[in-house]
Amino acid sequence: MGPGATRATASAAVEAVLASIRLATAETDARLHIAHFGTFERVERPSRQGYDINTGAMRHIPARSELTFKAARGLIQG
Repeated sequence: MGPGATRATASAAVEAVLASIRLATAETDARLHIAHFGTFERVERPSRQGYDINTGAMRHIPARSELTFKAARGLIQG
């Protein structure tokens, strides 16, 4: 991507990178480290009871997996 890149081209590039990260971390114990940027890791969240703020009732929240990101030290000191 150079100086003539459009917003659509940049958006497509970012989506392609994120799709690659999701694919690389599809396994439950997979971690993806990108040097000088950070680490992506899939974390399993157990099912639990939660509070619905709209109705005031307790409700069940099902188990799910999430993709987490921890920035590299140099990235946030910038």
